[in-house]
Amino acid sequence: MNTIGWLRHPLLHCLLLGSGAFLAQSLFTDPSADHPAATEIHLGASEVEALKAQWRQQLGRELTPDELQASLQAREDEEILINEARLRGWDRTDPIVRRRLRENLAFTEQPASHPSDALATAYELGMPLQDPVVRKRLLLRMQAELRSQADLEAESAELARYADSATTLARRWHVSHVLRTGPDARAELLSLPSFSPQDATRYSEPFLAGNVLADISDRTLAKTFGPGFAAQLEALPTRQWAGPVESVFGQHLVWIEGTTRQPVPINPAKVYLAWKADQENQALREGMSQLRQQYTVSWEE
Repeated sequence: MNTIGWLRHPLLHCLLLGSGAFLAQSLFTDPSADHPAATEIHLGASEVEALKAQWRQQLGRELTPDELQASLQAREDEEILINEARLRGWDRTDPIVRRRLRENLAFTEQPASHPSDALATAYELGMPLQDPVVRKRLLLRMQAELRSQADLEAESAELARYADSATTLARRWHVSHVLRTGPDARAELLSLPSFSPQDATRYSEPFLAGNVLADISDRTLAKTFGPGFAAQLEALPTRQWAGPVESVFGQHLVWIEGTTRQPVPINPAKVYLAWKADQENQALREGMSQLRQQYTVSWEE
């Protein structure tokens, strides 16, 4: 059959019509059409209690009302972002999500109700909303989408202003301390006679870093005494012995001679990267604020 004959063949016409219909459906059909545009986020009592239990386990205490409010807000934002990702069809088109759902279905040995499309069974079982990896993927992708709205064109003058504003003041401590260990450490420290900071070594058990520490940063305090030590010093008076204060080594009497603040300018090589991160985070906050206005949020105590 010659070329003209093929062009006139009915089979070719059917193939072209079918391909055109498929292409039209792909172009004009919303991939999220089977997802209703849900604008209501509701956390049930069990979800709220699970959130409280999670924080109780991490903190060793109950959340304060303000902390609970912040935790609920973060959870609501997460649900909003995941829903927005699903409305964009990413739970069905994202390759990482699709691979994860196939792995889940194979692991559960759930018989596929759609042998030709195992993913359809995964969606029927609600896996995209239950699997933590899928949820995290959708959350991060939606956050990246909002960050991508940032305007990242910066003039030199703007970067210079940012560098000046980003300069921080680092706290430096000038302290002396006396260490005692053992079950009677606190009582021993409180029974010591009056003495000057320069005599701290005389009354202290041996301490590798020394007993008089000048011009020491919060970070160095944490490395020397353990995390949280600087926070305990913040509540103490200056130029007198105070405490005892607990460290990873034992109990300490502490003499705070004073603190100073030293400017720590931002690294010039990292100015743009820091500015870019700020711009992207601002775009995320603004985008999140706009999305919240489109949703009704509620929860049960």
